[in-house]
Amino acid sequence: MVLWLACLGLTTAATGQTARYRFLATAESDDQVVLAEFVPCTQAAPVADACGVRALRTYQVGRWPAETEGPHGVIPGADGRAFYVSLAHGFPFGYLEKVDLETGKSLGFVELGMFPATVDLGVGGLVYVINFNFEDPTMAPSSVSVVDGQGMLEVARTTTCRMPHGSRINPQGTHHYSGCMMNDLLVEVDARTFLVTRAFGLAAGEEGAVALGLEEHAGMEHGGPSGPAMSSRCSPTWAQPSADGARIYVACNKSAEIVEIDAATWAMVRRWKTPAAPYNLAVSPDGRLLVITQKGPGTTSIWRLADATLLGEVAGSRRIASGVAVSADSRYAFVTLEGVGGEPGTVDVIDLARRERVASLEMGKQAGGIAMLP
Repeated sequence: MVLWLACLGLTTAATGQTARYRFLATAESDDQVVLAEFVPCTQAAPVADACGVRALRTYQVGRWPAETEGPHGVIPGADGRAFYVSLAHGFPFGYLEKVDLETGKSLGFVELGMFPATVDLGVGGLVYVINFNFEDPTMAPSSVSVVDGQGMLEVARTTTCRMPHGSRINPQGTHHYSGCMMNDLLVEVDARTFLVTRAFGLAAGEEGAVALGLEEHAGMEHGGPSGPAMSSRCSPTWAQPSADGARIYVACNKSAEIVEIDAATWAMVRRWKTPAAPYNLAVSPDGRLLVITQKGPGTTSIWRLADATLLGEVAGSRRIASGVAVSADSRYAFVTLEGVGGEPGTVDVIDLARRERVASLEMGKQAGGIAMLP
């Protein structure tokens, strides 16, 4: 079901043609990925011409039709012809699946670790997938898997920390970042060697570089941290490089804060409070804004990065805000909301200049991962 909002007189692209934004979003409880399109309501595209947001196609993903496999993270391939989706629930391990965007045909699976979650695309067609491993009662250190997206082969699995989340590559493609929810760490992995290179302690009053003993692991395992002990005063759920890769922003979900780290000096630059617990982050491609989903209340906060000023909060159409992606022109944010109980999932489209919701799309239950198409 598509929910339409009134036209707001937004501008068209420089070519004079109506701008179109396509994105992919996962429905974790329905084993679906939705391909959707948003067309701003302008004089060139009035409501009668179907401006707004609509689903173009729904893909059924996974290997076991009788099971709920939980598609979590999604990312398109570099050429936009296929996408990769992590399937969190397996027997016992999860998978990464590659799907042809046009035909919907599965192009292959590769088995990964426990609860594959956030996904990002690196250089050379490599796909980075966090093995979240939240169901392990021992809270053993988990890992990031590196997959050759062409051959669908896991080429490395790097042990990082306890309950990693928020898999993101810097714009240069040289380093991978993730937060460690049960270690209060930001972990950096070299995208050329697949080795952990640095870690940063995020707990308030203890910010700074953390010395990690690197251990060699058997098989495809690469060196990872042997400590420190469990801690969750920050409980980071996302690590987001800036548009130029010079800074790393980390969402401290438990303490409702953002920690900003200088990537070169590996030192904290700023720490600031958020109105509610931050969950996922996205930086506008123009480098001006940080967009934050605040999971519990279902709100999205918009921050000016130059001075860490809160520009506005936007209420979601449902509760439980999850993923966020920003359009390439830095004009719109696309936010998934899981909903509660039997409610459908939703994607809200937010005008970042007006700081208001301009359209919403209902989709399968528990909307989560989201990514813009090229």
